[in-house]
Amino acid sequence: MGNESVRPRRRQARANRSRIIEAAISEFARNPDASMDDVARAAGVVRRTVYGHFPSRDALIEGLVDEASSALLAVLDELPTMPDRPDLTTAVMALLSWPIGDRFRVLLTFARAEIGEDRIRDLLVPARAPSIALVERGQADGVFSTYLPASVLVAMTEAVTLALFEEANHGTIADDGDSFALASLVLLGVEAGRAADVVAEAWDLLRARPATPGA
Repeated sequence: MGNESVRPRRRQARANRSRIIEAAISEFARNPDASMDDVARAAGVVRRTVYGHFPSRDALIEGLVDEASSALLAVLDELPTMPDRPDLTTAVMALLSWPIGDRFRVLLTFARAEIGEDRIRDLLVPARAPSIALVERGQADGVFSTYLPASVLVAMTEAVTLALFEEANHGTIADDGDSFALASLVLLGVEAGRAADVVAEAWDLLRARPATPGA
């Protein structure tokens, strides 16, 4: 009986936390100086509920960072099911990753000053090792250029990733990740025309995937 009463409370707590995170993303994007009260109003909860999940504004910002990191890890979980082609896998992963940057690009504006450049770059750390392994495989297969070590190419890709997220934040990039996927492939040495074909192939693959239950 006790468990039956606890479960709804936990579900409600998770729902409140998600609403607070979504409201914070929206409010901070609209006004970098938004207060915890502003976030509470936007989330439709009382101020005490916000503080129950995030004791301070800094904790809330860290919550946004954690959400971005979790979203990236969810994309990385797709790797075992990716096609056995480094170029196509790179394009698919870029297209899957782009919405993360779009959703959390608020971190690249106001939060960068509050939590620091290094913390922003830390978001990309989980993807670094699998990305290096993927690039090394592409180099071994002759798909990617060997003009630089894989680790350097991945570091360059990370810099391009943040730059493109910034451009999206300014509204100069409005596609669904095509620019990101294309830039990633070209940076790795894939000819531009061929890269565009691979991105189109990646979209075909993603559209053909079964829908995720509950999505």
